[in-house]
Amino acid sequence: MEYLRRQSFRNKLKVAFLAVILLSVLMTGGLSYYISAATLEKNALKLTQDTVVRSAQIVDEKLNKLMLIMMTFMISQPFYDMLKDAASGDTQEYYTHLNDLDNVFSQARIAEPLIQSIYVTTPIGEFYPSSMNRNRLNAFKDTFLYDRIEQEKKNIWVEGHEDMLFSGKERVISLILEPIFDTPVNDVYIVVNIREDGFRKLVQGDTGQGASSFLLNTAGETVYPAKDPLVRQAVDAGNLREIMGRPEGSQSFDLDGKAYLLNYAKLGIADWTMTTIQSQAGVLKDMVYVKWLIAGIALAAFTVTSLISGAFTRYLLKPLQGLLKVMKRVENNDLSARFESASGDELGQVGFRFNRMLEQIVVLIDEVTEAQSHKRAAEIKALSAQMDPHFLYNTLNTIYWKLNLKQVEPSQKMVLSLSRLFQLGLNNGREITTLSKELEHVRQYLELQSSCYEGLFTYEIQVQGPELSGLSIPRIILQPLVENSILHGFRDRESGGSIGIEIAADGERWTICVRDNGSGMEEDQVRALFWLESDKGYAVSNMIRRLQLYYGGSAEFQVDSAPERGTEIRISLPKKGEHSDEPA
Repeated sequence: MEYLRRQSFRNKLKVAFLAVILLSVLMTGGLSYYISAATLEKNALKLTQDTVVRSAQIVDEKLNKLMLIMMTFMISQPFYDMLKDAASGDTQEYYTHLNDLDNVFSQARIAEPLIQSIYVTTPIGEFYPSSMNRNRLNAFKDTFLYDRIEQEKKNIWVEGHEDMLFSGKERVISLILEPIFDTPVNDVYIVVNIREDGFRKLVQGDTGQGASSFLLNTAGETVYPAKDPLVRQAVDAGNLREIMGRPEGSQSFDLDGKAYLLNYAKLGIADWTMTTIQSQAGVLKDMVYVKWLIAGIALAAFTVTSLISGAFTRYLLKPLQGLLKVMKRVENNDLSARFESASGDELGQVGFRFNRMLEQIVVLIDEVTEAQSHKRAAEIKALSAQMDPHFLYNTLNTIYWKLNLKQVEPSQKMVLSLSRLFQLGLNNGREITTLSKELEHVRQYLELQSSCYEGLFTYEIQVQGPELSGLSIPRIILQPLVENSILHGFRDRESGGSIGIEIAADGERWTICVRDNGSGMEEDQVRALFWLESDKGYAVSNMIRRLQLYYGGSAEFQVDSAPERGTEIRISLPKKGEHSDEPA
């Protein structure tokens, strides 16, 4: 600190610049890294999970295809004839059925190359392809396949095992089915053996570099023996058993001090889970490049801003302290401040020029203030003029069609209401009216629209306190809001609409609330209708601009709308005074 105190003010300012820049760069770089890391990690994990889900869908489609093939097999005529004899216990046609079914067996195996063999056991004998060698040492009822089907009494998938029904001891995955027949048939089962190696290739598929894919059963064990040491280690350690009862997703776990990511998705046709295990560092390896990229950008930004800060330091540290004090006073809106100096040198000339500039600024501010007042009044009139023709066009068009339909009396009532509406709307040329007149104006408008759209809607106007009636407000404020409810909210209705207008006081402010039970709007529709001008209509947006011109930043707007939930518009305004409510 002692060293810093001995430095010149220029060096102190430069050090301060560098410290602020360094802190800003570090904060910006750290925040950028955190955001990009979180985004990249989220996308990487989602991509990995999407791959697992897609792989599970591929396996499901293959198993569904296999089930469809077997359903076709069971509704074939040779199989049907064999079931009839099996149900009656007739063994005379056994060899005929064996020969007829051989062609059906071949068709099923051609339709799905993963099928290694098909075996059918019945009370009248066994049936299987003639090209297969039956292992006579093992009867079907002596195998664990029979125990499984007898225990579960439904179509089941059996995990990878050594084929016990046919010679060769090939590794297979079995599907055991009960036949579809008109009458119940006992002790008839169909065993479909799928090649384990082919099924393994289907499961592994394209799951990404460094990922191992496999299937787990409900017990948390692999459907077929895992070749990957990492998978065997994870299964033996019991890390995979907990995911069986969870919905599809991802989780991480530690194994030998390393973090691994587990993604899984349930199969739809079997009680198995498609699972992928891979190193979490491998999934997020791109984060290293992002880290160095952000560090490089932060270093470059620091270097450039350091050079710029030196230039600013040299420029700002000129002997202008006296003028600086005056400028600070002006900065605090003290336009009476003046620079005083008996010197006639360049600094004094700059100060005198600054004084003259302040005097001109004061004159210009007065002129701008007056111009702004005229501009505001003109803009209010222009905005109001835009609205009146818009409403007049809609109303006269409705009266015209009613007259065409010979509805004279309703048309007369509408003309009287329109006359009263214009009388209140024009307000003797004054832009500001009272709340009571504005409510009468919107009531006339609603009566007109009720005549135009008979039975479409009902309305209710509530004023909490008679003292609110004398409050001042720009004219034609409520009409655009109820017009929006009728034309947009009830567009697809024929009846049942409801419009509520509520006026309430809240301390030094008061609130206008217009709500309907219409179709509601999406967020972009709300923005377009209430905050943007368009070619189709500008009544609501102009109403908002008029309130902002009259109340400034004190006017608050809130729109609550959603599809099929109606729309509620709440306007909060300050109490700006009262007008006498003389007849219009």
